Amino acid sequence: MKFNENKFEQMSHGEAKNIKIEPYKTQLGNEIKIGETVRDLGVIANNNLLFREHIDDIVTSSKIMSGVLLRTFSTRQEEPMMRMFNSYIKSKLEYCSLVWSPWQQNEINKLERIQKNFTSKIYGLDQLDYHQRLKKLNLYSLERRRERYMIINAWQQIEGLIENV
Repeated sequence: MKFNENKFEQMSHGEAKNIKIEPYKTQLGNEIKIGETVRDLGVIANNNLLFREHIDDIVTSSKIMSGVLLRTFSTRQEEPMMRMFNSYIKSKLEYCSLVWSPWQQNEINKLERIQKNFTSKIYGLDQLDYHQRLKKLNLYSLERRRERYMIINAWQQIEGLIENV
């Protein structure tokens, strides 16, 4: 198999203050670039395995998409609004969340604010608080959904239903 050398990137994890990191070489003898962040399957990670940049990226793109949807469609009825949210925004907020799930409260709040703001635009729900809106829409918070995914994944690994990589 022939590899594209320009798509390879080397990362080192952890604290290496006194250690000089030598770049790996390709089969042709060219040095592989040492990077601070890497995007793999759409998920951005830095060399400390933190996903702040990824979270900021999906928050920004979700806000943009939310604005586009709200400007493009005049309806604020529950069914079409939720269909748009689930198709264009929630799918982005939950993609690979087992890998990048936030643990810092400010990052959790940033993500939750997207759903909170969008659901507040639905006709008849603007006077309800966030948790009442979730109950009325039969939704869970994004944090709760990520926790559920993690529990299901752990159970599947314990039961041998999926590979523990």
